[in-house]
Amino acid sequence: MTMQEFVGKRVAANYWRGRESVGGKLGFDKTGMTFDSHALNFQTGSQRIDYRDIVALEPHRTLGIVNNGLTVRTADGAEHRFVINRRRQVIDFLNAQKVIR
Repeated sequence: MTMQEFVGKRVAANYWRGRESVGGKLGFDKTGMTFDSHALNFQTGSQRIDYRDIVALEPHRTLGIVNNGLTVRTADGAEHRFVINRRRQVIDFLNAQKVIR
């Protein structure tokens, strides 16, 4: 995936905040990605992750059956867990951004 194919795009995603899977969109720009929740969640708000801070990407099964989970680990030790559409393309894009650094 090239930067032009993802920058400015948003994909449907859920972001795990504790025990709640918060629904929203994950958007991509030139320096990072931002999760924005839907207003109808108990926990709302945004989560920003700069590409330069990503140290590991780990695809996983959601609820043990569906292949659309993605854990993004950052340099500060945080673990950001997503359920995401187009997971393979997102992983390819994020890996390409890590190579650029």
